[in-house]
This record gives sequence, structure tokens and C-alpha cells, in this order.
Amino acid sequence: MKNNSKSILAILAILAVIVFLGWFFWDILVYMLIALALSFLGKPLMRLLSRIKIKGKQFPVSLAAAITLVVIVIALFLIFYFLIPVIIREVTSIMSIDPTALNEEFSNWLDKLDPTLQKFGFLNSGEHFSTLVSNEIQKAFMKIDMSNIVSDTFSAAKAFFIGLFSVLFMTFFTLKDHGIFFKMLKEWIPTKYRENFSNILDATGKQLSSYFIGVFMDMLFVGMIEFILCLIFRVPNALLIGVVGGALNIIPFVGPILACALGVVISLTSLIPTDPGSAILLNTLLKVIIIFVTTKMIDDFILQPTIYGKRTQTHPLEIFIVILMAGYVGGVFAMIFAVPAYTLIRTVVKEFFGTYFFSEEESIKKK
Repeated sequence: MKNNSKSILAILAILAVIVFLGWFFWDILVYMLIALALSFLGKPLMRLLSRIKIKGKQFPVSLAAAITLVVIVIALFLIFYFLIPVIIREVTSIMSIDPTALNEEFSNWLDKLDPTLQKFGFLNSGEHFSTLVSNEIQKAFMKIDMSNIVSDTFSAAKAFFIGLFSVLFMTFFTLKDHGIFFKMLKEWIPTKYRENFSNILDATGKQLSSYFIGVFMDMLFVGMIEFILCLIFRVPNALLIGVVGGALNIIPFVGPILACALGVVISLTSLIPTDPGSAILLNTLLKVIIIFVTTKMIDDFILQPTIYGKRTQTHPLEIFIVILMAGYVGGVFAMIFAVPAYTLIRTVVKEFFGTYFFSEEESIKKK
């Protein structure tokens, strides 16, 4: 009994150290997870290249990893390359907007809400909703410190390039030396627990690989649905809205809301240079909201239960609670990696404490 207690304490201590290191070195952990995700995507090409033989010798692993990494980078570059003209066109459209005309149109539209707001007591007699909104916007701009914006921009650019180099470097060695992160971690685990660690890798490797593939499938389906609905409803810049919606869908809960807000901005700014009436703007606004709400319902009730539930073998309610807890503790980035982290932790717990979670029959089946 004492030995079991010591083993449990040792295992809990190891888990606590791993969790602490992951929290303290959060940026590095994110780089590692992104590198793992990219390596999972590059696995099929690595397998294909490994089957090639040159003069009876196997294709060099380092060269295969380099080729795979280059293919991944080129694929990402091409995605951004085709999006850049769309983004430039959108920015040009925004730059061509007359600020005075936009302010007048916006103020006139807001002033139409005055009678209703005064009727329910939200505005006093003689007050205008447009004036209140304008004052709040001015206060927000007055709080903005341009020097901080410049320094934050340089810091963000510096962090981006450091992160990019780190991810590419880690991805190369993850492709070259399969499971390198886990092998490094295994060296720090006591010898008697290494067999359990190998079992954990076998159990989680396929699930995590399947999960990351599911994430990209979900992003692709969501983006396509939003793109098609925008075409059907004749919303401007359907492709850009679909891409933004699909990309931001990787962020649970917050991503779709942010994508909807950006979709509204993208569609309305495309119409304003043509000087449309307020009825057309309101109609487009409602269309975009309906499109994103419809897509969100399809994603929540059809796509996510089908993709994530089966791939992680986790109930949707369980996933929902885990994501909420991760968001509370670590914010948006924690929400993105909540499900794979939870899958790994759950496997670790079941491996070491299986007798506490399984009946004898289930334990036999598990073995």
C-alpha cells in the first residue's frame, strides 16, 4: 500500500512539473504544438518520400524532412498569395471612403433610433444617440497612445519572426526525428514509468493526429459554407468573408463572433463607396448576421459533434466545459489547444490510475 502511495505521489509530482513548465514557458509550448500540428500534416508526404529508393538506398530522412517543410511553407505562401489581392482590394475600398459622408450617413441612421430610445427611457429629450456614440469614440481615440502603438507593433513583429523561425526549426526536426519531443521528455521520466509513457504515446498519437486533421476539416467546411451562403445572398467579398470565417473558427466561441464582426465590416465597407441607402446597408448587415448564425448552428450541431466527438472520443458537453475552463485560465490561445491537452491529460490519468476509473472487465478490454 505504501509503495502504491509513493508511486501515485511520484506520478502526480511529474504531472505537476510538466503542467508548471507548460504554463511558465507558454510561448515555447505554443511553438511546439504548432510544429507538431504541421508535422502531422506533413506525415503523408514523409511516408511517400520514405518509400523512394535511390540505387537501392532509402531516401535520406533529412532531405525528405526538408522537402516536406518546403512544401508546407509553399502551400501556406500560396494561400496568402491568393488572398493578398483580395485584402488589398478591400483596403483600397476602405481608403476610398469619404469620412465626412460616412459620418453623416452613420449619424443619420443612428438618429432614426432616437424616438424609440427616448420612448423606453434610454435617452432624455433633446439627446441624440449619434452624439453619444461620437463622444464615446472620441474618448476612446484620446486614450490611444501612438508611441505605445509603434512600440507594440515592433514588439509584435519581433515576436512574429522569432516565432516563425522557431516553428520552422522545430517542424523540421519533428519531421526528421519522429516523436522527438516525446523522446526528449521520456529521458526525464523514471525508468519504471517509461513503459507507461510509451503506452500513452501510442494511445494519444493517433487521437491527436486525427484531432488536428479534424480541426482543419472543420475550418475548411465552415469557410466553404460561409462563402457559398454569401454567394447565394449576394453579399460582397464572399471569398474574403469565407476565408476569415474559416480561419477564425479555430478559436472556440470567440472566433465566430469576431469573424461575424469582421464580415459585417468587410461587406459594409464594400458597399459604402457606391453610396447605397441605409436600407441596403441594414439589409446587408442582417444577411451577414444570418449567414454566420446559420453556419454556427451547422457547425455546433452537425460538424463539431461529428468531427471532434468521434476523433477525441469525448462527449460534446465535456469538450464545452474543458474549453470554458481553459479560456478562464489562459485566454484565447488556451482555448485553441484545450481539447488536445485534455485528451493527453485524460490518457495519462487513465494509464496510471486505470484501476480507479475502470471496472475489471473494462480493464481487461483496455489491455
